[in-house]
Amino acid sequence: MVEKDFIFKICLLGEAAVGKTSLVYRFIKNMFKEDFKSTLGVNLLKKDTEIEGKVISTQIWDLGGQESFKSLRKLYLQGAHGALVIFDATNRKSFEKVEEWVQNFRDARGEEPLLLIGNKIDLKKKIKVEEKEAKEFAKKNNMMFLLTSAKTGDNVEAAFHKLLKVILDKQK
Repeated sequence: MVEKDFIFKICLLGEAAVGKTSLVYRFIKNMFKEDFKSTLGVNLLKKDTEIEGKVISTQIWDLGGQESFKSLRKLYLQGAHGALVIFDATNRKSFEKVEEWVQNFRDARGEEPLLLIGNKIDLKKKIKVEEKEAKEFAKKNNMMFLLTSAKTGDNVEAAFHKLLKVILDKQK
């Protein structure tokens, strides 16, 4: 068994149906399904990744986005080294709720690294949130930003690696 240099906990945050579970499964198993069931509470997954010669065991907490799980968020966020905050680029309301997710994370974890993700960019004709607007939000909130598609795999690996690299750099 390979010795792990680090164990990092990252959370996936965002409204229901923005593609959090799809992003995780694309990252871990390089697969995509159209019909994931809504995550109830939290889904825990793990993947070992190598970054800059270090083996990182990544514990991924995929949080249910439904309002009914709001009271559990702070508990789930405890110990998180960073988070991916995800919105559906075809759903304006999911982007408008990002600020609340960022605030929840900051309240629980302070200035740990955040990466804003605009997902579902493969649905080009249905995009409702412009990249420029999302970039401005990310900059204003001291976050990194990427556009992804869990369906095609665009930038999915890059998103996880970008967040993990920042977390790794903070540990040094």
